[in-house]
Formats: sequence, structure tokens, C-alpha cells
Amino acid sequence: MANDLDHKIDWIQFYSQYFKQLKKVGQNKMQGLCPFHDDTHPSFWFNIENGLWKCEACGESGNGQTFLEKIEKIDSKEAYQRLLKLAGEYKEPEKKRKRYTVEDYCEAKRLPIDFITSLGVKNGRIGISIEYKDESGAVISTRQRYGDGAGPRFTWARGSKVIPYGLWLLPKMREQGYIVLVEGESDSQTLWLHGIPALGIPGASTFQAEWTSYLMGLDVYIHKEPDSGGDVFVRKVCEGLVEGRHDGKVYQISIPGYKDPSELHIAESENFDQRWKAVMAAAQEIDPKKIAVKIHETLPGAPVQLRQPPGWRFSLDGIEVLNEKTGLWSNICKTPIILSRRLKSLDTGEEKMEIAFMRDGEWQTAIVQRSTIFQSRTITQLADLGVTVTSENAKFLVRFLGALEAENIDVLDLAKCVSQLGWYGKYFLPGLEGDLVIDVDATSRKWIDAYHSAGSYEDWAKNIAPFRQNMIFRFILASAFAAPLLKLLNHRVFIVHNWGDSRSGKTAALKAALSVWGEPEELMANFNATRVGLERLAGFFNDLPLGIDEKQVAGTRQEFIESLVYMLSIGTSKVRGAKSGGLQASKSWRCIVLTTGEEPLTTGASQTGVHTRALEIYGAPFNSEAEARQMHEITNEIYGHAGPRFIKRLVEHIKQEPGGLKEQHRQLVEQLTQQYPDRLGSHVSSVAVVVLADQLVSQWLFEDDGKSLEMGEEILDMLDNKEEIDSIERAYNFMREWLIANTYQFSNDARERYGFVEGNTYYVFPYVVEKILTENGFSYRKTIKGFGKRGLIGISYRYGKPEYQVVKRFEGKTSRFIEFTIDDDLLEETPPF
Repeated sequence: MANDLDHKIDWIQFYSQYFKQLKKVGQNKMQGLCPFHDDTHPSFWFNIENGLWKCEACGESGNGQTFLEKIEKIDSKEAYQRLLKLAGEYKEPEKKRKRYTVEDYCEAKRLPIDFITSLGVKNGRIGISIEYKDESGAVISTRQRYGDGAGPRFTWARGSKVIPYGLWLLPKMREQGYIVLVEGESDSQTLWLHGIPALGIPGASTFQAEWTSYLMGLDVYIHKEPDSGGDVFVRKVCEGLVEGRHDGKVYQISIPGYKDPSELHIAESENFDQRWKAVMAAAQEIDPKKIAVKIHETLPGAPVQLRQPPGWRFSLDGIEVLNEKTGLWSNICKTPIILSRRLKSLDTGEEKMEIAFMRDGEWQTAIVQRSTIFQSRTITQLADLGVTVTSENAKFLVRFLGALEAENIDVLDLAKCVSQLGWYGKYFLPGLEGDLVIDVDATSRKWIDAYHSAGSYEDWAKNIAPFRQNMIFRFILASAFAAPLLKLLNHRVFIVHNWGDSRSGKTAALKAALSVWGEPEELMANFNATRVGLERLAGFFNDLPLGIDEKQVAGTRQEFIESLVYMLSIGTSKVRGAKSGGLQASKSWRCIVLTTGEEPLTTGASQTGVHTRALEIYGAPFNSEAEARQMHEITNEIYGHAGPRFIKRLVEHIKQEPGGLKEQHRQLVEQLTQQYPDRLGSHVSSVAVVVLADQLVSQWLFEDDGKSLEMGEEILDMLDNKEEIDSIERAYNFMREWLIANTYQFSNDARERYGFVEGNTYYVFPYVVEKILTENGFSYRKTIKGFGKRGLIGISYRYGKPEYQVVKRFEGKTSRFIEFTIDDDLLEETPPF
């Protein structure tokens, strides 16, 4: 055999089917017991690269071909063909086409030769030639028909224009007042032989609207063959008649027991006229307009029923294509797959396709890029969904889907799709989706699937209501309802962080809040995630609460925690470049972030901005561990009802009282500000949002008068006041305490001097202050500038501009210091060093 063929065959796999056991010997040989003699010692070997073999005991040797000949007892030709197939090089020998004559045709169709030749049918080189003439008798086109063998059954001569067959006979046929439309020439010729007016349409899907002009003033009888091609033929003719504004009646006919007129003539030529009269008597008048739009149920249970595109057909057995050369159908995909609707993204304007396919006896759908399914190099990605597409049939499947869309462009609905949950105009996902479709990638599918319901709303409300007596639990629960209000109130994102001892029920309360919208276990995220991951999650949840459990899993990464607080509260994803160039589409959100942990989110060194964005609530949301366990059990079984119910009532409320929510929120902010003038305005406003949500929930879902305002007051009591949150104030208090605690370092006896003291004023080297502030989480430049602007440190001026350092002489030299003056009462309370 040729060397190139040797290297295309896996010789180990080839020989392994004839040996029970093989072992490798040397670099490129395998050894086993010789099958050609009674071998007890492995004496047979073969080369794994070229298939050459030899038995060292009996002396037999050869190559893969001779091995097959000997062991299978076949001739060399068959052995070689088998190896060609293994190498993927075998090609079926082409059948030689036999010459096909008018005599052969007439014998097959039982038509008189002189009649057929009078129609202009002639012998060609290897087939017969059929003339297509116009009404004047001029030859417009010529079609060749061939017998069995390789190659097509029909071909058109170069330059041919497709027209109905029999137009030159039309003037005489008009006298009968009607016309029969059939597929192809032989049916037309058969009907002409029996004096029946007919035109042959060259193909089931070729009828054109302009051909209607030939049929004006005539009643039309459309012959339907008993297959899917017959359905296509009737529909295509009806579409053309409607578009061409045909003015006569239209009927549909078929021949019981026979495919077409030619088959009836062949079987019952003597009874043809009688049978045909019965066919015409049974003709059914049809409305072409209804047929043109009617679609038959080809795929039971499919989301949509579509028309079969010309040259293609689909069924539960898969997709088939018509070979125009042979006239035979061949399966190109075992999976029934169709387009079910077009989708246009409200976010990007991009258009996608929803496909439907059957897998394991069930219809499934998926949303895919148009560029994925209309390119043979990318459509193979559907194999991951279970579609039987490979690199071999990919191009056929692409052609089919393209033809399917073109044939059904008027049938495929255009739906609007979105990639985020929450508000879209008057719609809200989940709960008030309208006709919106959610389109997410596979990695986000688990979150979509989590937004479903279990149990009943009545059971959820009955079980949840008693726990609302605990104001921390009540506030966390109300925050889940408050999330959709942020966009309506144009309120910024904020964080509700419940912290305290372990086993206090923090996670159980978070689950209760998430059970408002879906399955809490699946909706809950945790701090063991990347910043980008949580950013994408926030963008996806959008107007819904984002629950993040267990702050402690982030460990001591305080900088990471604070960066998350800033990132989530900004409400917009970071601008990133796309791999293909340009920028990725950015996401935005306006949600309430619910977090838990054993420690607060902030530390004494946290910037003020972090404090203002978070409501840090210390305490247990349950009165006992038993209650927390009970809540776990409740939310594992009942969830997903309250949120959608709340949204529907909310939309009704907005319609009845436009602007009412903002006014209610404004009044709550004003009332709470008067009661808590020392609290941050951002905290008061955020608490007011949750109080407003609780008031609505109390009225609409729990049907009680509520203690919403009392809940808000209790939460504000827990929050730090303005002075405690002010980072500059906290940094100054820290520095005062540090200076007093380290007064010794300013004395002559100190090993490392930090500066010097005059009375109650400390002069500190700037590098020492920078080091101490930075090590304790404070920004040096921001803090010193803040100290200076508030007059908390000494200031000097240079060229009329303030500097936050002063010049002093120390140990005979002029140096710069940061000047702190400590209150006398603090110094008196401090023991001498």
C-alpha cells in the first residue's frame, strides 16, 4: 500500500480487534499471539506506524492488506477497499448513466410515441429534450430528462427561462373555461392525451405571481400530490394567485390511490376518463387567501408551526434535503430543529434568534446569535445543546435555517428581549413580564431558573407575619420589597448590613428576604467572589435585591470590602474593552444590597463615603435559634409569590396616584430628619425608602396597620451619628489619643524621636504622621488637608497659599513639623509617662 495511506490508519485499533491481548515492545511495535498457528508464546508483532507484520515462529509476514486477506479470507480488492474506508479515502464508484430515449420515456409513461414527438420531445445525446414554448409557439426553454444512473434527472439548457409547460396550447385550452395545474411534463402530457386542459409547473415551489396572467378568466384546478411536496405546490400556487389577483374560482383535486395523473394512466388507462370525471366531481373549492397563510402542523408540540421551504422538509425524524440531481430526499440532521421567533434586544438593538429543537422526546428552546446559526463554522456550537450538528452537516443545516427564515419571515414573531431583570417601562421582570423575553448566557441561567415559586402565597404570608414583630427582621424583609422602589424614587443604591454573633439568624433573615422573589438558596451570593463577578450579578439583578452572605469569608481584606461598597453603590459597571475591539456594553443597576457578617463592613479607619452608603445594623433578627431554624425550613419550601404580587399592586398604585410615592417618601424623610437631626441625610433617606415599602407591604400583603415608622425609628437609633461617621473627626480623635499614648517618644530620653512638645502642643515630624495614619487605614493627604481646613493643626503660608506644616527650630536646626494642640483636660486625664 502507499505510504500516505499507511499513516492514515490507526494500526493499533485495526489489529486489536483480532487479538485478545497486545503489549508494546520497543519504540514502535506491538506483540501478541499469532492467529495463524497454535501460538503459546507471543511471536507475532506489527509496526504501529505502517502496519507491517511478521510472526517470528511460523515465518508469515506482510502488510495490513495481506493480513486482512489471510484472516478474513477475502480477495485483495475487497481488503484494499476496507483499508481505504478506514483511512477515509474510499469513494463509491460512479454508475454510468445509460442512454435514455423517447422510446424509453413513452414506454415508461404508456404514452404514444407519435403524440410525444408531436409535442417537440426529441432524443438528445444521453437523454430526451423537452421544449418549453410560449403562447406563440416560440421555444423559450429546453429541459433535458435522463434515465437512471449518476447525475441529475433534469437539467435546463443554458439561457433557459422557467415558464409553465404547455403555454402554446393555451389558446385552445381556454375554450373549456378551466385549467388543471400539475407538477411537471409527464402529468401534463397525460392529461392532454385525454383532452384535458392542463399546464405543467416545473417544480413544487416554482409558481410565480406573474404567471397568473395566463390564467385570467379561467377556473383553476390545482392537483395535490399526497406528500409534503403536494402541500408546498398548492400553497405556492395559491400565494401566486393571490399576489397576481386571479379573477376565477380555485379548486383542489387529488386522485385516491394514485400519486398523479401519470400514475393513474399507467395503472388504469382504459378507465382513466371515468376515474378522472370522479376526481373533478370531488373537487373542493378553496380560498387561495386562506391557503396562502395556512400552515399545517408538521411538528406536533413545537412552539410554532412553519411552512416547509422549497427543497427542504422537516419532521420528527429530522431535516431532509432534496437532491435535485437524483430527485431523492436525504437526511442531513437527525434533530428536528426550527426557528421559533426573532428577538431584538432592548439593551443593545442587536437581533438574535430563538431556536426550538427536540431532544430526548421534549421540545427545548435556546436563544442564539444570528451569526452563530448562519455560519457553518459556528453553528457546530449547537452541538453543546444536544443538536446533532457536526462539521460534516453544518453547511446543510445553515442553508436549511436560512431557507426556513426566508420562507416564514411573515410567520416568525419579533419579540423584545432583555438581559437584566427589573423595570422596563411598564413591565417588570419577574412578575409583570408582558411580552418581554429574558436573554442571558448559560452562566446566568441558574439565576433565571431561581426566580420561580413553590408553595402558596397564603402559606408564605401566614408563616412570615409573626416574625415581623422583630424590627431587624422586619427591616431586612421590607428591604427586599423596597429594591424596585429605588428607580421610581430616583434614589441611589445603598447597603443593608446585618452583623452580629454567629447563629443569630442573619442568614435565615436574608433567605426570608430573598424568598420574596424566588428560591433563596439559589439566589444568595457570598463574599467569596470576585469584584467583577459581583458587579455582573448586580447588573443582572438590576432593580431586585442582591443578597450577599457571610462577610467573614472575605477574611481581613478590608480594602476589598470597601471597594465593593463603593462599586456596588455607584450602580454602573466599569468600562472594559471587548476582545473584538471597542468597548463591552456596560451594565447599570439600582438595587438594595443585603449583606450579613459577624463584623461590620466599616472600621474606625474607613472613609466617610463607605459609612454613608451602608446601613450597618447590629443585632439578631430572631428571638432564638429555634426561630431561625424554623425560618430556614419555611423558606426552603415556600417562596417566589410575594414579590410578583407586590409589583402588580405597585403598578396599579402608580396609575392611580402618579407621583404619590415620591411625595410619601419626601414626607417620611422630613419626619425622620426632625426626629434624628444628628443622623446622616443619606441614612435617613435610605431608611425612609424601606419604611415606605413596609407601609405598602403592610397594607397590600399582610393587611395590618403596621408599625413601619416605629421600625424606621428603631433602625435609626442603631446607626452612628454624623460625628461618629466623619472620617476627619475620627482620624483627629485617633491622632490625639496616639500622641498622648506616645508622649515619651517626644522626650530627650526616647530612642527614636517623633518630634518635641511645648506645653500642650505637639510638633510631629511629617513622615511619622504619614506612617501612623497610613498604617491605620487613613489617607494621609486627605486627612491632613481636612485637619488644616478645620483648624485642627497649625497652618503656615507660603506665597499666600496655606501649607499644613509649620517651621520650627529643633536641636539647632530649622525643620518642618505638623502641629497638634491637645486640650488641657485630656492632658490632665493622662498619667505622666
